[in-house]
Amino acid sequence: EDCCKKKITKNNTDEQQSEINNKNIEKGSNNSNNKNKEEENKGENKDENKDEEEEEISKEFTNTKTLSGHTNKVTAITQLNSGKLATGGYDNTIRIWDLNDEEKTTEDKKIEEEERIFVLLEFEDNKLLSGTSKNNINLWDLNSDSKKCEKSFIGHILWVNCLVKINDKTFASASNDVTIKVWDYNTGKCLITLNEHTDCILSLVLLQNGKLCSGSADTSIKIWDIKQEKCIQTLNGHEKLVRCVFELNNDIIVSGSDDLSIKLWGLDKEDKDGKYKLLNTIEGHKRSIRTFCQVDENHFASGSFDKTIKIWEINTWKCIQTLDKHTDFITGIITLRKGDKQAIASCSNDKSIKIWEKELPEKEEEN
Repeated sequence: EDCCKKKITKNNTDEQQSEINNKNIEKGSNNSNNKNKEEENKGENKDENKDEEEEEISKEFTNTKTLSGHTNKVTAITQLNSGKLATGGYDNTIRIWDLNDEEKTTEDKKIEEEERIFVLLEFEDNKLLSGTSKNNINLWDLNSDSKKCEKSFIGHILWVNCLVKINDKTFASASNDVTIKVWDYNTGKCLITLNEHTDCILSLVLLQNGKLCSGSADTSIKIWDIKQEKCIQTLNGHEKLVRCVFELNNDIIVSGSDDLSIKLWGLDKEDKDGKYKLLNTIEGHKRSIRTFCQVDENHFASGSFDKTIKIWEINTWKCIQTLDKHTDFITGIITLRKGDKQAIASCSNDKSIKIWEKELPEKEEEN
């Protein structure tokens, strides 16, 4: 699965560490059979009560649809401005799905790529960028029946893992070649190359303050000032490679790693330069954390190689729900715009895309 230049810690070591962590987070007790429910509710078995609470809340999000069509791992997912879903993967295809048809589970459109697809980004309406294992970034016109891409952005020398829109004229990419590049969308020229990481870059996000944030296999997170064309802060704390970074609406950066932890980074109010500091570390996944999305203003989700998606409550940082219908690694999750329902979409190495929904709470009527 890993495509970094230097070798990642062996799976056996990860699994052993995973087993150790599993023992630390197991809940409940075998003695519960000798206690009635009334005693448990009084708090005599707090760990088991947490399991019951999570099970009760987990009924809120349900898997309402599974999309099938990819013939290999699905590794890229994004929602288009039209409301449709775009996915890509190891079968060298991009597939477009109409989510408005509740019954339909097959794609509306299929685009044949030359190589595996790791990331998709709609830069403007029906203009889709794809990052591939051929080191290119290709631009596709979704309104066209042409089997060829409209344009290619050439400059990376290894796989392209990340694409982020900066503004209406530029976007950024990150690659296994240890660089971040900023591109002119119209001319196809590379404007800036940032190269202070020492191993492949696995995640990239544009922060609300206009800075870029990257996560790398060198175990670090870097904050970049695009105008100054340099790294302005390095965040260290993870013990293994950082697979994903994401910014919540409250200016908190979340990072996920092969060390099985999720770390929360916030602006240091005492620092005049606006530096970030570590706020908290939370755990719960049994294998590497691969992806994040914000569910709503009070919750975010994480997807993991343990085949689960976990919903976390912001501020308390507690896991309130676990979704476990996928049968292989979770590779992407996004929040969906879907009318009167709250929804997320996930993609996986099990070749499927799943839609998860729950009803939005009713608004209280004003007197």
